Amino acid sequence: MVTLKNHNVILDADFTIKLHSKTLYELGKMCPEYQLKFQEVYLKSNRSLFLAYTCLLFLPSTHYAFLGRWQLQFLFWLTVGGAFVWWMVDLYRLPALVKDFNFQLQQKALMETKSVNVFKTTKPIHISKMVAAV
Repeated sequence: MVTLKNHNVILDADFTIKLHSKTLYELGKMCPEYQLKFQEVYLKSNRSLFLAYTCLLFLPSTHYAFLGRWQLQFLFWLTVGGAFVWWMVDLYRLPALVKDFNFQLQQKALMETKSVNVFKTTKPIHISKMVAAV
């Protein structure tokens, strides 16, 4: 369990070490049920650096497709990796690209989990009571 400024995250430390600090802060505000839901949603789609390098080195340079950036992937293929200069640069850029993709995925998973949290109500709202109060 990770504690952040009176916020508790019940998720495993091996999982939370890979998350951005903003994500951890937002997770700390959620109940344990929604934290587990976030973990489930995130683990379905996160990308590993090892697989990204495998796509870059051994498959026909499909690393942008692996990260869901098909426009760049076609441009990469069209220019033959920028005459291999772009390919060499991507050898160094790939960790940052994967980290950025996973951060965007964390934000998307948080929004999905929060939307479930916001719209789940235990009591129905009666409009007649709202109109009577006005």
